[in-house]
Amino acid sequence: MLQSNYQSLNRIGRNLISERNITKLCELILDEAQQLTGADGGTLYLSNKQPPTQLNFAIVHNHSLDIRMISEPGGSVFPPIPLFEENGDINQHHVAAFTAHAKTLINIEDAYDNTQFDFSGAKAFDKANNYRTQSILAIPLLNESNQVLGLLQLINSKDEETGNIVPFNEEIEPLITSLATFAASAIENRTISDGQKALLIELAATNDTEEIIERILDEAISLTNSEGGTLYLTQSDSNGEVTKLKFEIIKNDILDIRMGGKHGVPIPFPALELYEEDGSENNHNVAAYSANSRQIVNIDDVYTSDKFDFTGAKKFDEQTQYRTQSVLTFPLLNHQDEVIGVLQLINARHPETQNKIPFADRFIPLLKGLALYAAIALNNQILVQDLKNLLDAFVKTIAKAIDAKSPHTSGHCQRVPLLMELIAEAACEDHTIFSDFKLNDEEWYELRVSAWMHDCGKLATPDSVLEKSTKLHKMRDGIENVESRFAALMQKTKADYLQACIDHPEKKSALEQQYHAAVEKLEDDLNFVRTSNKGGEFMSEESKERIQSISHLKWPDANNTLQPMLNEEEIYNLCIERGTLTSEERQIINNHMTVTIDMLEGLPFPKQLKRVPEYAGGHHEKMNGTGFPRGLTREQMSIPARMMAIADIFEALTAKDRPYKDPMKISLSLNIMHRMVEDQHIDPDLYELFVKSRVWEKYAKRVLSPDQLDVDDITPYLLNKAS
Repeated sequence: MLQSNYQSLNRIGRNLISERNITKLCELILDEAQQLTGADGGTLYLSNKQPPTQLNFAIVHNHSLDIRMISEPGGSVFPPIPLFEENGDINQHHVAAFTAHAKTLINIEDAYDNTQFDFSGAKAFDKANNYRTQSILAIPLLNESNQVLGLLQLINSKDEETGNIVPFNEEIEPLITSLATFAASAIENRTISDGQKALLIELAATNDTEEIIERILDEAISLTNSEGGTLYLTQSDSNGEVTKLKFEIIKNDILDIRMGGKHGVPIPFPALELYEEDGSENNHNVAAYSANSRQIVNIDDVYTSDKFDFTGAKKFDEQTQYRTQSVLTFPLLNHQDEVIGVLQLINARHPETQNKIPFADRFIPLLKGLALYAAIALNNQILVQDLKNLLDAFVKTIAKAIDAKSPHTSGHCQRVPLLMELIAEAACEDHTIFSDFKLNDEEWYELRVSAWMHDCGKLATPDSVLEKSTKLHKMRDGIENVESRFAALMQKTKADYLQACIDHPEKKSALEQQYHAAVEKLEDDLNFVRTSNKGGEFMSEESKERIQSISHLKWPDANNTLQPMLNEEEIYNLCIERGTLTSEERQIINNHMTVTIDMLEGLPFPKQLKRVPEYAGGHHEKMNGTGFPRGLTREQMSIPARMMAIADIFEALTAKDRPYKDPMKISLSLNIMHRMVEDQHIDPDLYELFVKSRVWEKYAKRVLSPDQLDVDDITPYLLNKAS
């Protein structure tokens, strides 16, 4: 009979190990235990944590009463059994609690005759169900570290021949203890595996590399009950070759050290070199060796190990009065079998005494599983970050290319993102109108990409228009042609004057006065044309009439044929009221917004960047719907799109690299923007935020010349002067 039971035990062990579902595993454990002992009923308890404070009813089964109750994972069919009294004393009156503390098998012949434990609950159950609890066998489920993972409590052993309730045979105790050992191992492995899978799912949904790193290290430390650890990530050189291990997070619970990661202080240590100066592998450092060899290294005591150089650890110990002993180091490999990092754990502890012990070999496969999941999560995040870095570089390259097309707007595409960030920060910190405006990391990234790409359509704008820094500019500034004509006319005027003096010497004095007056008038006309050409001032009707008058002047060409001073195209350009562009050229420039939107909407942006076209494409829209290219109103625009308009305008007003105007002071810029609010061109709330939070000042101190910053009191620039 016993021989048969031992054969069954081998089968049971294989079945338990192969079961992947924790609930089915618990059912299988209880069923096999009942079958092995002939028990009519039984309960499988699971510890709530380590060290446990209560036992949860995972499975309750009784053949005679046809009862089978199963809890959800982590739950309890009935109120859990507390392992401690309210005053902190050990719960010794409940047989399951006592067994958990004693960590030994308890065999009771008859619960009703037993005086050591309180079976009032069992008796109440019996009365309610017309049952009779008699023999009880309680077996703790202990792992290799002697931790209580749960408990088997079997009820009423039945005699195979008579069916009568009898005490549990003492000869069965070694068998049920062995089954409990198998069960504990299976439960621990399945719990850890399920926990690691849950962790992988959680990490896969996390886009914060620092958070992933922290969770991985914390999980490894918890799994091995170690005092601390370090997680390194590989670092590549300019050629893309992995050459270093960078400290990402360092943790030690005993010394209360937490460096790096999401919540730690900065790490002061330099990265570990994977190679010596001669190019050979660095095999004296255990972390570098693990990365280079792709091998797990388990060292019982660093002070007795001579394979690696632990002078750094020993020096650290001396400085902190610590004692580094056991060290477990293993590489993190991605799906391409490439090392992406190294995880190193320090000082495993005995779960009960907390004394330092070597890392048990049983942790190796569990840590391999964790390392695999960690590498998957980290590698996914690294790939995402690599793609993000590529996109960032691509976006900034486009912005630089746009700026390079025109030295007269150089840096515009690089300064607008700075202004956008300052405005958005002010909105996020505001507790009034924008109190609900917040940005998470993905939304910040979306905002930055939008700002960098806001003028990408200018790539399609002809250089002749984009480079038109003056009204007469084509391939070069046409003012030079006009100056040559004036020079020719002045030369003719002088020749006529000299000839008249020869012909009428008696009138020389009067002729000289006439000559100087004519030259002065020509110089004044030329200066007026020069000023008009720059486009820095508004062209009134009177100024336009003067241009027409100047155009009627005649200058002699190479054939001495008199030509008009200005042709029709030059007159048309010089009479541009504002700026240097004609209405046709302005339309070409404005078309860059349509091209920008078309370009951006044609890109397959991921979900977290879907609003880039809207943010980037709205900076020439006006709040009253008279802007371009879509004529959107304030209500039709998002807050970031309205921010972009203010950033674009303020940068253009204060820019130091525009040849047609001097750098504008802050006071004048704010006055102009104030009028733009009154004209319903820009958002009033964002303008008020821009002024009150002194975004203009923060930007000026970083970008503009000191003499441009001429505002201290903001009252004159507020929409409500009483604010």
